[in-house]
Amino acid sequence: MLKRKLRLSGIAAALSLIALAVLMTTTSPVDNIIYAAVFFGLALVFLLSVGYFMVRLQTGEVSPKNKYRIVALSLVLIILLMFRSAQSLSWVDGVILILIGFGLAFYISRRS
Repeated sequence: MLKRKLRLSGIAAALSLIALAVLMTTTSPVDNIIYAAVFFGLALVFLLSVGYFMVRLQTGEVSPKNKYRIVALSLVLIILLMFRSAQSLSWVDGVILILIGFGLAFYISRRS
C-alpha cells in the first residue's frame, strides 16, 4: 500500500513537471492570460505532489499535521511566485505574505 501511494505521488509530480515544461515551451501568457492560471494550477499540483512524495519517503506515511504543512507551504510558495511574476513584490506585499504564512501556521497548529 505504501509503495502504491509513493508511486502515485511520484508519478503525479513527474507528470505535472512535464506538463509545466510543455506549457512553458509552447505558450506565452502575453497571448492569453489563461495560460498563467493553468501554470499556477500545475505548479500547485507539482508542489503538493513533491511534498507528499518527500514526506512519504522520510516517514512512510503522511499524518494530518504533515498534510496541512504541505498545503500551507505550497500555498505560500505559489502566492510568492504570483507576486514575483506580476513584479509587484514590494515590502508591503512581503509583509502580507509573511502574515499569510503565520496565519496558516497558526491554523495548522490549532487544527491538528
